[in-house]
Amino acid sequence: MSKPVHLTESSFDQFVSDNEIVLIDFWADWCRPCKMVAPILDELAQEYSGKVTIGKVDTDSERGLAMKYGANSIPTFWAFKQGKPVGRFVGAYPKASFVDIFKQLIDLDMAKVAEEEAAKAA
Repeated sequence: MSKPVHLTESSFDQFVSDNEIVLIDFWADWCRPCKMVAPILDELAQEYSGKVTIGKVDTDSERGLAMKYGANSIPTFWAFKQGKPVGRFVGAYPKASFVDIFKQLIDLDMAKVAEEEAAKAA
């Protein structure tokens, strides 16, 4: 996908499960930092098309999702890989920081993550 996708409560779970690597932006129209980050995410959606898919959740219209994912301060970002949440961060970041995050997500070994989770549970 070459543009961020606007998500609702009814489309969120399917979107996360249908895409290998997902970054979700919890934002609101009145939020200045959100507006600063939006063009960066638009650029990255094109540059990382086929590698990282970006979704956007308007916290004003999707309060249930905002509460579920603890998006009390915005912008809040959640990263998912293979349908599993693998990271969360809050605040406006420069493009270089998002590029670093995307590279880490692409390189993240989910088998190793599963092993670490199993070790913690034991």
